[in-house]
Amino acid sequence: LEEYAVVDLVEMLAYLGLGALSVQEGRSFMVGKFGQRIMHPAVSIWDDGLDPTGKPMPFDYEGVPKQRVDLIKEGVANAVVYDSYTAGREGAINTGHALPAPSSIGPFPTNLFMAPGDTPREELAHGVERGLWITRFWYTRPVHPRQTIVTGMTRDGTFLIENGQVTHPVWQLRFTQSYVDALNAVEAVSRETRLVPGYLSGGSLTYRVPALRIGQFAFTSATEF
Repeated sequence: LEEYAVVDLVEMLAYLGLGALSVQEGRSFMVGKFGQRIMHPAVSIWDDGLDPTGKPMPFDYEGVPKQRVDLIKEGVANAVVYDSYTAGREGAINTGHALPAPSSIGPFPTNLFMAPGDTPREELAHGVERGLWITRFWYTRPVHPRQTIVTGMTRDGTFLIENGQVTHPVWQLRFTQSYVDALNAVEAVSRETRLVPGYLSGGSLTYRVPALRIGQFAFTSATEF
C-alpha cells in the first residue's frame, strides 16, 4: 500500500474509535482492548499537534494545548484522545483534541503519525511472489465499526506484482476488509514517510505515514466499467 492508501487506514481508524466518546458509547474497536496487542508490533500510531514534520496545531478548538497521545504502541491498544466533555465524564486528562462545536463525533486526533520501518520503499515488493501494488483507496465506508470492517475501491493505479516486480496494471478492485486485521498482517514498513491529506476530512487534515507491505487483504470483485 502506498502512503495515500495507508492514510485511509489510519484516518478511518481514528474516525471509528480513537476518540474517547466512541469508547464511552461502546462503539469503538478499542473497547475492552486496552493493553492488548491488536496489530503487528511494527505498527505505532500517535497524535502530536506540536511536531513540525506534520501540520502543527498547538491548541484545539476549546483553546486547550494539545498533548502527544500514543494511540497504538508497538501494536498494543494504548490510549484515545479527549476533549473537556469526555475527560470530565470519567475524570481523565483533557488531551486537547476538541473539534469545532457542535461536534457529534467528540474528540478527534487531527495530527496523526505512523512510525516508519527499516525497508527502503522501492524494496517493499521484494519477496512477493504474486500480489498487488495499491496506489490509493476511495469511497471507503464503514460496514461494521466495532470490527473496523470497511468497504471501498482502489483508485489511480492498481498493479500486479510478480516475483518481486511490478509487471502491469490491473482493473480497479473493490474490497471489504477489517483495517485492524490488515495492520495485524503487516510484513514490512518503509523507512521513508510522507505527509499526505486525509480523505474523510476532505484534505483539510494531513497525516505523516509510511508505505506498507501487508500479507493479506480481502478484495472481493473488480469494479465495473
